[in-house]
Amino acid sequence: MAITTQAVLATALFLGMPTNLPSQPDEDAQAAGEVAEISSRRMTVGGQDYAWSVIVPHGVEPGGAALLFLHGYGECGDDGGRQLGVGLPPAVFKNPGEWPFVLIVPQKPVHNSEWEDHEQAVLAMLDAAAAEGLYDPKRLAITGLSQGGHGTIAFASRHPDRFRAAAPVCGYADRRFDEKQQRIGETEASSDDPTIMAAAERLKAMPVWLFHGGADSVVPPGESRALAAAIEAAGGEVRHTEYEGVDHNSWDRAYADSALAGWFLEHTR
Repeated sequence: MAITTQAVLATALFLGMPTNLPSQPDEDAQAAGEVAEISSRRMTVGGQDYAWSVIVPHGVEPGGAALLFLHGYGECGDDGGRQLGVGLPPAVFKNPGEWPFVLIVPQKPVHNSEWEDHEQAVLAMLDAAAAEGLYDPKRLAITGLSQGGHGTIAFASRHPDRFRAAAPVCGYADRRFDEKQQRIGETEASSDDPTIMAAAERLKAMPVWLFHGGADSVVPPGESRALAAAIEAAGGEVRHTEYEGVDHNSWDRAYADSALAGWFLEHTR
């Protein structure tokens, strides 16, 4: 499939990101530009246009460690900015000193699809950023929330050679949309589910930290419980944090935890 890339570089200004994002007010966008350099980019893969961004917090030298961040259902689109308003990017903008990483942040254009349906594009973004010397491909980790938590599980298990660590937040192992963008009926997660067992087998050699809200009404917390149990049964290294009484938004707490940033740093040295 043909791949074309166009990059528009921003220096200290927060260029390329719409300032009318419902999840991030204008003043937050301005503040982000004061603490990070943001490159707003576009890429066409297989006839599909993708927006993506590279974030370099001030003081972080390109060529070091990087995090791939995958957003959730609500941030899908092609505006090139919505994916920066929820989850890890705002946490980095708020406390850039705690996150000494280059961030690679794709935007998934189709809501009713899974991240693995856009695998070629995401891998092409990673390769393009590495070819520019923006990060060391041997020092890459992955995280994401909700639908992006699923993408984290999928990409980390499908490409364990690319990622040094993975932190899915309120994620799930089995697809919720098929390749035709049709909703799939959900079943209760179990550690002996074939998909979960297969993922655990591939993830057992990778440090994994799972986060979930104990009262999540969108993605049941049993998803992370089952995957944690399966990874442990496979002999892998896994941490599991469940926030009692927290609904679907467990990402604000997860990404505000300085221990997570330190954990990523430990595994991407």
